[in-house]
Amino acid sequence: MSLPRSGSAVPVDPMIEFYDGAKSLPGPRNVRLVIDTSGLKGVATVKVTDDRCTAEGPVVTCTFAKYLRAPDKPLSITAVDGAAPGTAGTIRFEVTGDRLTGATTTTRVAVGAPQLEVAQLPDKEGLKTGQDIEIPVVLRNTGDRATERISVRVTGDAGVRLAGRYSNCRYQPGDYGAYDSVANCSFDRPVAPGETVAFASPLPGSLADDAFHAWVTYSVEAVPENQDTAVGGPAGSGPELALVPAPGRGGDFAAQHQVRFVAQNSADIRAVGATLKPGKKGTVRELAFGLRNEGPALVARPLREPAVYVEVTLPKGVVASSVRTDEEPDEKAGGDCFTYEDGQRKPFESGHRRYLCPDAGWESPKDGGQSFLFEVRYAKDVSGVSGSVRVRSGDGGFDLNDPDPSNDEASIVIGKGATDREGRMAEAGAGVLPWIAAAAAALLGVGAVVFALVRRRAE
Repeated sequence: MSLPRSGSAVPVDPMIEFYDGAKSLPGPRNVRLVIDTSGLKGVATVKVTDDRCTAEGPVVTCTFAKYLRAPDKPLSITAVDGAAPGTAGTIRFEVTGDRLTGATTTTRVAVGAPQLEVAQLPDKEGLKTGQDIEIPVVLRNTGDRATERISVRVTGDAGVRLAGRYSNCRYQPGDYGAYDSVANCSFDRPVAPGETVAFASPLPGSLADDAFHAWVTYSVEAVPENQDTAVGGPAGSGPELALVPAPGRGGDFAAQHQVRFVAQNSADIRAVGATLKPGKKGTVRELAFGLRNEGPALVARPLREPAVYVEVTLPKGVVASSVRTDEEPDEKAGGDCFTYEDGQRKPFESGHRRYLCPDAGWESPKDGGQSFLFEVRYAKDVSGVSGSVRVRSGDGGFDLNDPDPSNDEASIVIGKGATDREGRMAEAGAGVLPWIAAAAAALLGVGAVVFALVRRRAE
């Protein structure tokens, strides 16, 4: 693990796993974690930060007889004043206990750290669908130690495909809507503090047939030489990608950047209305309305920000009671329709006729679109009246290049004689557009010390 020279304390977080081979054996007892920090002399000072741990000289002992869980960050370490970058030491961990096969591990602590950042690439516009693209990554070590190993991650989203060319990169081809196209490239070349390097050849890719507002996210990380970077799918079939000196290249360096690739394409977003039965004052019904993407382009924005909004005006005499949120397809959509009056939006309130609903931030022609479910109440006897559903572009100047504006609006009709030529959604939720599921990945923090223990059979 790396220790900043700034004098900031860094927590040490040992993680212990117990395993009995699925034999349901009696649990370990009188477990002791012994942390020997004598190897940090001249490198770092140590402070105990958990009341289950005590120090005797450089040795810290933690006991947890009742709970099979290690102390949470039992100590912290701080670099010694004036320690030179690269000064290193070790911490030794040992776990013992009754009904337990013990385990030991050692972690290396070094003062200073490499810090890698990537340069911002210029956006590309006016491209064609299916066109080849290039990602010429430039990176710089802004830290105070040379790198041991470098990991660069490039993620193509919203219609970007990455070609599996290089043998030191591992590729996931992607199926957007579920997975991105990803390349994880590793390099063992040391990069000195202040040095700028670049890919010897740009990382190649292409735009899909339905690409429109597409983008690539790329980031870089300095990792220890013993860290396994063989993750993320099969290796490329071609030569190894190298890093070459690139003094003076690049600007606006940061740990992560995005570059946009805008294709000459269009998306026909169609409003979908509904028909409800007439009813007496106090009648409660469920209203489903929304939008569909008729293509040919996929519509998406980074961070799944809304690319399209649905503006709904309920028929006269009808007000909304609630909006259903538990089946929303994306956490960025959330079902949080806004009350919309005089061109101003505010949090959803019941009792109004006009609302503005954000989409899920990802609308593919292959999917069913986006629907919203309102519970509505008739404030008076209602029959033979209509309202409207209208789609429009989201915030941030997102241009759909809509080829058919005539279907941007549909009707909500109460009674016979519906005029929505594009199609109807039945009341009470039938025929609701399918939802898109979004998944989140769990990340493990850098610097954690992990080792497993095996439980003995009961004696």
